[in-house]
Amino acid sequence: MPAPAVSWLKTDNVTTLSKWEIGTIDAGSSSPSLGVLIWNNRGNANNDFSTMTNCTITTKDSSGGDSGELVLNTWIQVRVDSMAESSFTSIGGTATKVIQAGGNTVNSKGTFSPGNKEILGVINDGSVGNSKGNYTQVTLQASVPATATAGNVNFLTRVAYQYV
Repeated sequence: MPAPAVSWLKTDNVTTLSKWEIGTIDAGSSSPSLGVLIWNNRGNANNDFSTMTNCTITTKDSSGGDSGELVLNTWIQVRVDSMAESSFTSIGGTATKVIQAGGNTVNSKGTFSPGNKEILGVINDGSVGNSKGNYTQVTLQASVPATATAGNVNFLTRVAYQYV
C-alpha cells in the first residue's frame, strides 16, 4: 500500500497551508490561533493509502533539530480539537503531543474507524463530514514569554508518524 499522503489545510478545508505566517508577537503575549486540518489521502476516491500510526506533533528549528528558544522553551501550543480537547499543550523538540482523527470515514466500501493515535488513509470524498477518520483537527498558537529575545524566529511544525 502507498505511503500516507499528508496535506495541511486551514479549517475551511480549501486553503492549503505551506507556511504559518504568525507575524509579530510582542514578548509576554500570544498569537492569534490558527485552526488546521492535517489530512491523510484527502479526497482520493480511488485508492487506499497506509494509515498513519503513533501520530504526534511538535516543533523543530529550521534545520529540523532541537535548538533555539522557541523549540527548547516550547513557545508553540496545540489543542487537538478532533480529540475534543479544551486546553492547549506546549510543544517543542522532544515535547510532543499525540494527535489522532476524531471519527469514522464512510465510503462505498463501508465505515472505517481510526484507532488511538491514528489517521486513516482509506478512500474518502475529502469532506469533513464524511471523512472524519482521515484527518485530525488542531488549533495552534504561539505563546511568547516576556523574557524572549527580540527578532525573527524561523521554525518547523512537524507531524511524526509510522506506517506499514
